[in-house]
Amino acid sequence: MNNNNFRFKVHSIIVLVFLLIPIFSVFGSIVETGDNIQFTPLHRIEDDVYAFGGKNISMDGFIDGDFTVFTYSANVNGEINGNGNFFCRMLDHNGKIDRSLHAFVESANINGIVGRSALVFSNNFVLSSNGLVERDLYACCARADVGGTVKGNVNIHADDARIYGIIEGNLDIEAREITISQPAVIRGNLTYHSPQAARIDTAGGVIILGTTKWIPPEHGKENESSLFRKMVVTISEILAAFLFGLLVMILFKRYAKEAVEQLGNRFIVSLAAGTISVVVFVFAVIVAILSAITFIIGYALISGDAPAAGALVLTLSTIIFPISTFCAVSGGILFYVGKIILAFLFGFLIVKALKKQAMPLSKTQLLAGLIALALIFEIPYLGVVLYILGSLTGAGAIMLAVRKINFEISKSRTDDASTTIPPTSSTSPS
Repeated sequence: MNNNNFRFKVHSIIVLVFLLIPIFSVFGSIVETGDNIQFTPLHRIEDDVYAFGGKNISMDGFIDGDFTVFTYSANVNGEINGNGNFFCRMLDHNGKIDRSLHAFVESANINGIVGRSALVFSNNFVLSSNGLVERDLYACCARADVGGTVKGNVNIHADDARIYGIIEGNLDIEAREITISQPAVIRGNLTYHSPQAARIDTAGGVIILGTTKWIPPEHGKENESSLFRKMVVTISEILAAFLFGLLVMILFKRYAKEAVEQLGNRFIVSLAAGTISVVVFVFAVIVAILSAITFIIGYALISGDAPAAGALVLTLSTIIFPISTFCAVSGGILFYVGKIILAFLFGFLIVKALKKQAMPLSKTQLLAGLIALALIFEIPYLGVVLYILGSLTGAGAIMLAVRKINFEISKSRTDDASTTIPPTSSTSPS
């Protein structure tokens, strides 16, 4: 990795940190958690709101402050008199955000109003014909469809970009395929970076009032573009791990804290335990594949000349397949959470080095640890080895923590039962 690429990665992660600073500075406002969270039209909240939901968060009311969301699916139909910060898979915005929109999502559909600028990192991004961005729009995604109105400048980095809306400022696009179709209106200049000329339907009614400039990729520029896309993936991975780490802090704080202590105090033992868990995981995957194959064989035997043998094979595979699949999925989750535990430990050491007192398991430490690990894992060849060993060790620390806490819980129950004095029966005098 050359120095320019390394600086580019560091600068991109620094941008991520600044984007998340508002989350830490006001995290003590109103916090809502739950599987499904709904703010009805009757809700009027005079403060910043932070919502952590498992499946869906719907906002139909009024929030006089910032609205920050961590969930699977988010729907905004009301009004946010502040910034909208969304970390989720699907975002559907049909309401009004009076200030800026920051979205780090898998899919974003903007059908409402954004009072200031919009910053979107996603796989699929759509600004529909009813969507309005009062200032600038910046989108980095695989596919971008801009059919609404943007009153400022537009900057798009995508694989496939389609423009059919109204842009009152300049339009700058970097994409492999670019299509500008009717009824698009670009009042500023159009500058696009693409290996092939953009498809601009000027004969069909596309209006470009400024200049149009095509900049084909030069030698080395394609590597820079692919590096930028890699940075987007890295930042998305950090955000996903950060969200998952927050859920671990909320739901399994005792186990997470013990796992970090086990990782720091018993590193070699944690690595050994993690290696054993991976062996079990690989074995479970093999068994799951074999049970799926035997299920097909059993079904064929039932349809053939050996229905009894087929029924026996089907029964065994039906029992083994869900168990082995559960073990395989659990092993994969354990391996992923192991990286989160390692990030907690790294972040704790970083914060402790900066100041004398540091409490374990904080949001700041989690973010610092994830950024540090992201830089370490980018080291050629060695980074892959460190990633595997670190995740293995973190997974082993989790197993040790679960074992220790379960033993403590069982011991406390036994002690409570042994100290309980049975009631004595009183005898009345004759």
